[in-house]
Parts: sequence; C-alpha cells; structure tokens
Amino acid sequence: MGLKDRIQEDIKTAMKAKDAPRLSVLRMVMAEIKNRQAQVNLREELAEDEVLKVVGAYQKKLTKSLEDYPAGDAREALLGEIKVVDEYLPKKASEAETRAAVDKVLASTTDRNMGAVMKLVMAELHGAGDGRLVSQIIKEKIS
Repeated sequence: MGLKDRIQEDIKTAMKAKDAPRLSVLRMVMAEIKNRQAQVNLREELAEDEVLKVVGAYQKKLTKSLEDYPAGDAREALLGEIKVVDEYLPKKASEAETRAAVDKVLASTTDRNMGAVMKLVMAELHGAGDGRLVSQIIKEKIS
C-alpha cells in the first residue's frame, strides 16, 4: 500500500472514529497531494517519492508556522498537527548515519561542489536526511 492509499484509509478510520483534529490534518495533506498532482498531470498518479515530498513540504510549512505562535492553545494544536504528519514521513537519519553517507559519497566522487555532493548524500539517505545536518557535515569534510 502506497503512502497516498494509507492516508486515504486513515481518513476513513478517522471519520469512523469521529477524530476531528486528525481528520482535518489528513484532509489537508490529501488536498496538498491532489494540488501537486493537478500541477503535474491530472491523469497520472503521483509517484511514491513525489507524494513523500509533498507530505514533507507540508510538514515543513507547519513547522515554520510555529514561529507565529509563541505559546497557547493554537501552538499546541499546531504541534498536534505536526505530530500527525510526522507519522507519514520516514524516520530521520541519525548523525552517525548521516556522517557515514557523507563519507561514502565523498569517497565515491571527486566532485567537491557543495550542491552536487548534497544531492548525492540526500539520495543516499532516501529522503531521511536532515538538510541542515548534511550541509554542516559536508562543509566540515570539504574544508
């Protein structure tokens, strides 16, 4: 079962359980996926990695919104939404796993261009890499 199908099934489950907050978040995620699909091509389903990117972008948008809510009920609700979205994202790679991936990529390529190395490392981590950490480690290794 793909990520999109899993989200659709969880929407049905949340509806049956009358879990309004979870249902709301899942509907927003599905709307983001459908919007992206409409931008790409209406007739074809999004590939699994594209769906993952959309969910990741939505999670990033929610996390950025935390800056607008320093405290209170709205911030707590937003943290709850982020927690729901996190369930659909792969677990982030640890610092040790990230360092190993950077070392592997640097050993296999002579290119020391930050952007090129970053792209290869993120591909090596299969979307589980933290961009800031990857960037920091690459800078340490290159300089």
